Amino acid sequence: MKKFSFRYESVLKMRMDREERIKNELAKLISRRQDLIEALELLEINSKNYDQHIQTVLAEGDAQKERQQFVQGKKYYTNQRNSLKQKISVVENEIRKTQEKLVEAMKDRKVMDKLKEKAFQEFIDAINEADAKLIEEVVNYSNNKKNGE
Repeated sequence: MKKFSFRYESVLKMRMDREERIKNELAKLISRRQDLIEALELLEINSKNYDQHIQTVLAEGDAQKERQQFVQGKKYYTNQRNSLKQKISVVENEIRKTQEKLVEAMKDRKVMDKLKEKAFQEFIDAINEADAKLIEEVVNYSNNKKNGE
């Protein structure tokens, strides 16, 4: 019996590989975003601890010498927070674009899957038709042989 082979199997495989690459890229971006969010959360904890330290030093008395240092420290945490938020925003935009690319890649692959299914069904139909013709020929031969004797 003849084996089914899809004419565009290489194209289907290429589209499946592309889809897999985009999925991997998306996973890396999501992981990167999660790392940035965790870094932001850690920064927030450190910032609160620093604020408590400032309050403690101010409560103990005169902290004229350290006020400039406190201002610099607060500015550092603000700059770091803004930087991390900006990086998260950039990564989220990349994630959105990658998701759109993934949707398109999945559509392309599904088109090829449908073509393969259609070709396979045509292959099955052709086999069934050939079997039906063979059975009909055998029946006709048997009938002709009985009538001819």
